[in-house]
Amino acid sequence: MQPRLKTSTQWSPFPEELCLLTAEVLSERFKDEYDLENAQFVVEGQIYAHEIVGRYGLRFEGQLKQMNFELSIEYDSEKEKALDCIQRSMDVVDHLWEELLEDDLDDSELLPTWESLTFEKKTYFFRYSTVNTQLEEEADRLLAQFEKKLVYEAEEQEDVLQTNDHSNSDNLH
Repeated sequence: MQPRLKTSTQWSPFPEELCLLTAEVLSERFKDEYDLENAQFVVEGQIYAHEIVGRYGLRFEGQLKQMNFELSIEYDSEKEKALDCIQRSMDVVDHLWEELLEDDLDDSELLPTWESLTFEKKTYFFRYSTVNTQLEEEADRLLAQFEKKLVYEAEEQEDVLQTNDHSNSDNLH
C-alpha cells in the first residue's frame, strides 16, 4: 500500500484487533442486503506522522481479484488521535462500498488514482485497487524466506565466473 503524500515515509500498521473488528463491522453491515456469502472483508492500514492510509477490501472465495477502496486522511498527530480519525472515516468507507455494491460490483468506472471527497467538512482521498492482500503477504513471506539464499547463490556464481576467467587467462600464457 502506497501513501498519497510524498512526505509519508515511516509508519505503524493498524492494530490487528482494529482490522479484524472493522472487517467484521463491514461484513455485518452488508451481508444481509447483498449476496456476500462467499466473500470476506479484509482491512489493513498504515499510520504515518501526517497521514493515515487504510485499505478496505472485499475478496470472494476462489477469485484472485480483491476489490479495494484505499482511503487517505491527513491528520495532525499532536491534535488528533489516529483511532478517532479512522473511526470518523468509516462513514466514507461505508458510502463507497454501498455505491459499489448497489452497482452489482461494476468497478469499470473506478480509478486507481487519488480522488477527493468532502464529508462533514473534512476532505478524504480515495482510490480503487485490485491488490490481493493474501497473495501480497504470501509473496512477501516467500521473498523473505529465500532472499538470503538467492543473494548467496548469485555471489557464489559470480565467484565461479571470476575463477574460471583467471584459469582461462593462465592457460593462454
